[in-house]
Amino acid sequence: MLELLPWQRHQWQQLGSAINSGKLHHALLLTGPAGIGLRQFANLLAARLLCHQPGEYMCGECRSCILFKAGNHPDLILLEPEEAGKQLKVELVRELVEFMHHTSQYGRKKLAIIDPADAMNRSSANSLLKTLEEPPADTLIILLSHQPSRLPVTVRSRCQRINFPPSYTEQTMTWLEQNVGARQLDAGELLEIAHGAPLKAVEMLEHDPLGKRAGLLQDLVGIRRGDADVVKIAERWLALGSDEVLRWLLLIVHQLTRLKLGPAGHLSGDPAAIPYFQALTNELDLKQLVSYYDETLKHYQASTGPYNLNQQGILEDLIIYWQSLDRHFEENRV
Repeated sequence: MLELLPWQRHQWQQLGSAINSGKLHHALLLTGPAGIGLRQFANLLAARLLCHQPGEYMCGECRSCILFKAGNHPDLILLEPEEAGKQLKVELVRELVEFMHHTSQYGRKKLAIIDPADAMNRSSANSLLKTLEEPPADTLIILLSHQPSRLPVTVRSRCQRINFPPSYTEQTMTWLEQNVGARQLDAGELLEIAHGAPLKAVEMLEHDPLGKRAGLLQDLVGIRRGDADVVKIAERWLALGSDEVLRWLLLIVHQLTRLKLGPAGHLSGDPAAIPYFQALTNELDLKQLVSYYDETLKHYQASTGPYNLNQQGILEDLIIYWQSLDRHFEENRV
């Protein structure tokens, strides 16, 4: 179902004004974190531009809208890697370029969506450059990227960038509450875990987040007691997904810090987790918690960056750091 997500309204109005004034750029670069809804927004925009009776959105009834909803509109091409995580081959980009130079079959625009655009290698990006520099009339290329810094400057400079930042607004939390139903985690906590990406928060809820948090808490307590196998724990965390584990660790340490700073506040989720929180809060001081949060954040940024790092090694480093917090601070005091 095509719908404008509440945290996307500003960007929609911005592009709507450009469409109504005839000043829409020939290439748009939509950027934002994974789970912010770039593909959904691009589809909604493409549908509006192809519609024969557009208002603020597609009419949903004309021949063009029917073809769009069926997924076979002849004036729209979607370019994505043949396999997730793979590069976009130069041959596919050349097919897109050729497609954009054909006459529109329905008398509207010719559109292309590239998702993710940063999957283009140097040859692929170079093949697109001439079309970005000298676009055919009535065409639009929409590039989507969660990591726009990986795109060549030559590509970025020829696109109008539309940024979708993380969203923590009241409207976003209301939408999230409506879409996750009666769950044990509140919307604000979910958005913290997902770093302001609501669709990512919904996805995480579908994969037993409370069970993961409880398991991570038990592991953290076990590591502090010295009865944990670092390699086995790292392997288990890796199987859960290193990025997701790092997000949960950031939230857990953030909650521990809040508890350390004042009276026990509201800890949503499984009540059985509270004793683990209390045990860790009593055992660790504020400097240790802040230090571990900073270390986890550093590893998260490295894990989600452009480099292909050893994810199990990252997790093992964090486990060892947690294990040696006392020794680390004793050495610093000497």
